[in-house]
Amino acid sequence: MMKMCSPAGLLAAGAVVMGSIGGAACSASAQEIVLQNDSLTDGGSVNVCPCFTQGEEAAVWLTSPCDGNIVGIQVFWKSFFGGAEQVIEDAILVYEGGTFPNPGPLKDELLAPLMTDGGLNEFRFKDENQSVPISIPVSEGEEFVVSFVFFSNNASDTFAPSVVSDDSGCQQQKNAVRVNGNSWQNACSLGVSGDWVIRAIVECTAEPTGAVCLPDGSCADGLTEADAIALGGVFNGAGSDCGDVQCLGACFVPGTGACLQFDKATCDAVSGQWQGPGTTDCDNCPADLAAPFGTLNFFDISAFIGLFNTGDPAADLAAPFGSLNFFDVAEYIAQFNTGCP
Repeated sequence: MMKMCSPAGLLAAGAVVMGSIGGAACSASAQEIVLQNDSLTDGGSVNVCPCFTQGEEAAVWLTSPCDGNIVGIQVFWKSFFGGAEQVIEDAILVYEGGTFPNPGPLKDELLAPLMTDGGLNEFRFKDENQSVPISIPVSEGEEFVVSFVFFSNNASDTFAPSVVSDDSGCQQQKNAVRVNGNSWQNACSLGVSGDWVIRAIVECTAEPTGAVCLPDGSCADGLTEADAIALGGVFNGAGSDCGDVQCLGACFVPGTGACLQFDKATCDAVSGQWQGPGTTDCDNCPADLAAPFGTLNFFDISAFIGLFNTGDPAADLAAPFGSLNFFDVAEYIAQFNTGCP
């Protein structure tokens, strides 16, 4: 295990070594999404795997969050000691999802990728003249496989660069190896300790959807980020699912004075004051809107009326969210009557 090192620089064959993992994620435009299984970030540790022979493949299973096109591939390439020469490997292949660990039919290929040691190599073109851009159609929810095919033998060569995995555990049914260029096997069962750092960049032709934490603490699937904003909720990212999301927020517990991270149901169970999904700070007295702060009086009521009459979203305190009505007034009255701790 070692700390990653990511020198910046330009490559031939349509590749760029990204200066940092954070920079790599930000290299995509606002309409592009980087799909990855790995959890690697700047300063993280990687496991180099000089364990491949010619014709073997390291592959990841990814799912598109939208209708669009794969426009780029990223592969982290590193040696134990750094400074290895550039090498031309066999190919980067994109397959249909198939049935893990066996990919489906081939969708497209990028031949002879030029790899540079020490960084996240990004490819956006299929030829070294950068005249044929990568553009592979995918649909929302479609599972596909990105595979790196080795030309160089690096097995047991401690000086040779190779693909890497993160150090946060190997996710089942996400990582595979084509052993001896023949049979596909689960990488986790072969002893790979993390997820391959192989990623795809998808350009969405339609706004992607995901899970949204709503102000009441519930979660809704299949909504866009714009939907989340309109509902006063928190968008959990393209392709996210409520089954994998816990809608946490700050919860002030008057009995102890603690500010804890709970979902709304848990906060209510401990008689707390939930601040909404995605919040981290507790407003111990949400009805205290005007000076002098620390006590509730006519000035606070007047401030709320002003917000309500001008249609300010700050007065939108109760469902149905998106419009101001009696329920918002009733919620403010309840907060006012609760008082300040």
